[in-house]
Amino acid sequence: MKKKVLIVTTLLSSMLTYAQESSSGDDQVLKNKKGFEILPKAGDIGIGFNTIPILDMFLGTLNRATPFAGSGNVVSYVQASNNQIVGKYFLDAKTAIRVRFGVNTLSGSFTNQVQDAAIMYQASLGTADDIAAASLIRVDDKLKFKKNNTLLTVGYEKRRGYRRLQGVYGGEIGFGTNGSSETVSYGNKFSDQYPVQYTSNFNAFTVATENPTAPGRTTRTLEVKNRGGIRFGVRGFIGIEYFIFSKISIGAEYGWSYSLTTRRGSKSTREVYNNGQKGPEVFNEDVDIDSSEKLKGFSVDNNNGSVFSMNNTLGGNTALSGGAGALTIIFHF
Repeated sequence: MKKKVLIVTTLLSSMLTYAQESSSGDDQVLKNKKGFEILPKAGDIGIGFNTIPILDMFLGTLNRATPFAGSGNVVSYVQASNNQIVGKYFLDAKTAIRVRFGVNTLSGSFTNQVQDAAIMYQASLGTADDIAAASLIRVDDKLKFKKNNTLLTVGYEKRRGYRRLQGVYGGEIGFGTNGSSETVSYGNKFSDQYPVQYTSNFNAFTVATENPTAPGRTTRTLEVKNRGGIRFGVRGFIGIEYFIFSKISIGAEYGWSYSLTTRRGSKSTREVYNNGQKGPEVFNEDVDIDSSEKLKGFSVDNNNGSVFSMNNTLGGNTALSGGAGALTIIFHF
């Protein structure tokens, strides 16, 4: 109850402040009751970020049935804007250059120890004590990975309006890339001399015992270049901004764009043990896992069902035709 009273009090205070604003001079500069300018001017810089997660957290504490509450709605309101910085530079009070920029990377490694297959094989030719001692010797299986998702959008924005309420419109051009890769090095190499290998499964962090004595092929992945691609788009947008305080605004916008997306196919390198008619052999082979794609066309913002929506390697929707956010808070300096 106290939180709801606080919200009402804040709204009433904002309305009283609005009533006490003044416009001075021939250029009609809007000021609050303390004489501070409310709207941005030439040379000002605006920095913004998506407010939906904040609203979800705040309104969710009041009532989980609010329209913004719940992680499912958060996804539907924004288009990958959580991973972007939104900035503006004002050429004059009615014109701004805007930029959305995001460089998101992730890399790392996992190491898992397994029994030394070569030592175990040699010990198997000896005594029980030799086998017991060899079972304590370990070698490392190691996986290394890296992922990236980059987006740069530059636009031109015009605005018009009355007092605190400003309409914005314009266009922007965007370019983005994404991709990922991984390599695995195994402590136990495949061998045509001894049959038993100990291999890590990094998806489940378990150890599998390979026994390639049976006829046929046994394979394991050494390197994978996963699906990635390049995105390009041209987008028109229209929206509003309301200045709740001096040089602080809440903005909402919607857009329509043309997007071009290309994706390369995945490729991998595998280690192969082949027990064929000519006897055991070990070799590496390169494999094209799938085909490449090229998609193009028009789409409105937050169209999650669009074919231009890609699931990037960091998770989430990477459609270039997404807006900067359903609601954005912008600070002007």
